[in-house]
Amino acid sequence: MEHSPKQESPILAHWTYTREEWRAFQCWTRKKKSWLHFLLHFFTPGKNQTPEVKISQEKLSIGEGQHPFSNPEHILKRVGIRDAGRLNIMEITVERNNTAHTGLHEIRVPVPKGKLREAIALQEKMTRLIL
Repeated sequence: MEHSPKQESPILAHWTYTREEWRAFQCWTRKKKSWLHFLLHFFTPGKNQTPEVKISQEKLSIGEGQHPFSNPEHILKRVGIRDAGRLNIMEITVERNNTAHTGLHEIRVPVPKGKLREAIALQEKMTRLIL
C-alpha cells in the first residue's frame, strides 16, 4: 500500500520584514533576555539575515525554524499582540508536553508595518482554535 505525504495545512499569514524591522525586533528581544544571552547572540555570526515568517494552524516557521503549537505534544494556549513601542509583537503561548520539555513556551514574532489588522484577524482565528 502506498502512503501519501501528510497534507500541509494552509498558510494563514506569510510575513516578510525590512532589515530595520527585524533589527528592531532583535534589539527588543535582546533587552528581554540576560546579558549572557546578549553576548552569545552578539558574537554568533550569520544571525543578521531577515527571515520570513509563515503561520499555519499547526505551526509557526521563522526561516527554516519550525515552532509547532498544535499537535499531541504542543497545545496552543493563548495568542496576543503586544504594543512594544515602535513595533507590535505577536506572542503565541504553547504548552509543551513531551519528555524533553514541559511547561509553557512563548513564541514571539514582530508584526510587520501595515499588517496590524491582518495580525488581529489572525489572532482571532487562532484564538478560536483554542476553544
